[in-house]
Amino acid sequence: MNKISPLQLGVLALCARCFSMMTYFPYTGSNTLVFMAALVISCALQGLMLIPAVVLCKREGCGLCEAAAKRSVTLAKTAALLFLAYFIWDIFATVGTFAYFTDQYFSDQISRIPAVICAGTAALYLATMRSGVLGKCAGIVFVLFIAFFVILFLSAADAPDMSNFHLAQRDLPKTLMNDVSGEFVRNRELVMLVFLLGDVKGSCTKAAYSYLAMKLVILETVMGFAALVLGELAQQTDMPVFYLSCYSNSSLIERYDAGFMSVWTMLAVLRLAALVHCAGRCVKVMFPKLTGNSSTIAAGVLPAVAAAALLLKRRWKTVAYLREPTVLIAVTAAVIPCVVYLLVKGRKKAA
Repeated sequence: MNKISPLQLGVLALCARCFSMMTYFPYTGSNTLVFMAALVISCALQGLMLIPAVVLCKREGCGLCEAAAKRSVTLAKTAALLFLAYFIWDIFATVGTFAYFTDQYFSDQISRIPAVICAGTAALYLATMRSGVLGKCAGIVFVLFIAFFVILFLSAADAPDMSNFHLAQRDLPKTLMNDVSGEFVRNRELVMLVFLLGDVKGSCTKAAYSYLAMKLVILETVMGFAALVLGELAQQTDMPVFYLSCYSNSSLIERYDAGFMSVWTMLAVLRLAALVHCAGRCVKVMFPKLTGNSSTIAAGVLPAVAAAALLLKRRWKTVAYLREPTVLIAVTAAVIPCVVYLLVKGRKKAA
């Protein structure tokens, strides 16, 4: 049985978000305090968006596709197809982002092709495990993530720069909403969280909202600290966390960018594994006759083939910096669960 504790699922989704946070934060022109306020608003909106999925899983006691199957097989396969399409896109974008930033910024010696092959192979193996195993792995990786950032905090310069902590922003409402929208689209792991809610052994509500609470604390702490240490550079670069690791030093280690690469790579593998795991289960719903891990392997083939041409021709910059429409996440994570809930509820009333 695929069972995962509420905290494990929250940490798994949080690890996926931390990969995005460590990769880049698109500069919007606002100061740090405005951006931190936007984080709070964005998390509140995400909390509202998760309500249909939480209510559906609590009411039916199963996942979204399983609940849809109670109405009809066609509805279940349609829902699985929509989620599969999103997961394939997310796998494609994650691989591209990992390849691009490894090749262009984080290493002069490591080629993108071997790096992607190694990370992809590890992710595919991990994806064949149960969601509970993914949750346990997420716990280990998250502890390493926290330990790394504690070291960064202790090793950073001790002259804080408070220049970005103010609300003197031109056209504050527009800038704030722009930051909210920009932060919202960097949370593709919400779709994965919604899909795996049915695996939770315990409270679905706790799983969803513990993730949001932990994410808000982590993002606010890391971005606030980066702004204190880096000053204006924190909002003028797409990679403030990476530069924070380059800036931090101690009597033993001059720079911590090697530690950054290690933790970032583990988060990338875990994120890919979770996405392929979810995609494989979608394939299994659509083609129930598939046996063993064939559905998981099949789910990884399409994005791998699609990625090959761009990997070889170094055309990943567009994908890595692509800002997908906000509505895409909202429809997949909120509208689909809401429609399934209404259809299943309507069938029960009719019966």
